[in-house]
Amino acid sequence: LSVPMAPGLRLFAGLAMALVIGQIALGGWVSSNYAAVACTDFPTCHGQWWPQMDFARAFDLTHHDIGPNYLGGLLYGEARTAIHVAHRIGALLITLVLLALAWRLHRHGLGPLAVLLLAALAVQVALGISNVLLNLPLAGAVAHNGGGAALLLVLVLINYRLRLPRQAIARTHAATRTGALSRDPNDAGGVELPSQ
Repeated sequence: LSVPMAPGLRLFAGLAMALVIGQIALGGWVSSNYAAVACTDFPTCHGQWWPQMDFARAFDLTHHDIGPNYLGGLLYGEARTAIHVAHRIGALLITLVLLALAWRLHRHGLGPLAVLLLAALAVQVALGISNVLLNLPLAGAVAHNGGGAALLLVLVLINYRLRLPRQAIARTHAATRTGALSRDPNDAGGVELPSQ
């Protein structure tokens, strides 16, 4: 048994992981600028698909003229709305990319990884939407942070598995099916099946 890998699958999985890292950073920007509650409805924001936003102010990393940003922050509403909407757009883009990755994983014989990815994605999207609709309860916010970390860990696992030599993947699959995983100290990373 071997797992044929399309040449672009590893690259696509790496891109997906980079996008999730970027989205996690954007989530940190949402949190640090108190923008999580800038939009309290879903799927619209302030009852509009494209509300008034100030992207230049929202992503000004210097913030020279606003002073300290604590206890509710000092960015005004249109800048916070821009940050929140950017996070939503990122979530939509990443959802599409991860759905495509799951489909490609399934097509290449890695169905369990595809299911794990879809489960982590579904939980994270549900947590993000529920945080908006429930006005950001603390437990929901913490769970959304944890969900982002879990999604990243799933992508690390996928990228690791895609970089294993095909023979090691095949031996791992065979050993998993028989329930026997024993390390051969003379084998550099492979899995040896017990002799019968």
